[in-house]
Amino acid sequence: MSYLREIMLRLKERAEAGRRSQAAAAEPLAAGSTGGKVPALSGAVEQHIASYRQHLNACSDAMLLYEWAWIDDHLSSLRLSLGLEPMRQALGGSTAVDLLLQETDAFRQALREVMQARDLEASNRTAPIEPMEHAWEVSHPVIRQAWGIEPAAEPHS
Repeated sequence: MSYLREIMLRLKERAEAGRRSQAAAAEPLAAGSTGGKVPALSGAVEQHIASYRQHLNACSDAMLLYEWAWIDDHLSSLRLSLGLEPMRQALGGSTAVDLLLQETDAFRQALREVMQARDLEASNRTAPIEPMEHAWEVSHPVIRQAWGIEPAAEPHS
C-alpha cells in the first residue's frame, strides 16, 4: 500500500503544480519536430518542459531508456487515476488529471525527440524503476546497475 501512497503523493504534488501553472498566461508550444501541433500549455509548464529537456540532454543513453520506462509507468498511473474516483479526486479532479496528462505527453514528446536524435529506440526492458525518481534522480544502486546507469561523477575540487 505504501507504493500506491507514494505514487498518489507524487501525482498530487504534480497536480498542485499544474493548478498553480494554470494561473500563468497560456502560450502555445512550438510545433514538435515531427510537425505535429502541441496543445497550448501555460508558461510555467513550458518552463518545466525546458528544464526537462536540459535534464534529458545531460542523460546517458541508458538513462534515457530508464526515463522512457519511467514515463510510461507515470502515464499508466495517470490514466488509471482517471477511472478511479478516489485517485482522481486526490489529484484535484478530472481537469487536473487532464492537465497532468497533457504535460506528461509533452515530456514524452521531448524524450522521443532526444532519443531519435541519438538513434535510440524505446525497449520493453523489464528492469525495475523507482516511481518517485526520474533517471537523473535514481539513487538505488540495484536499479542503477539494472539499467546500466553509471554512478554520478565526483565533483573535482
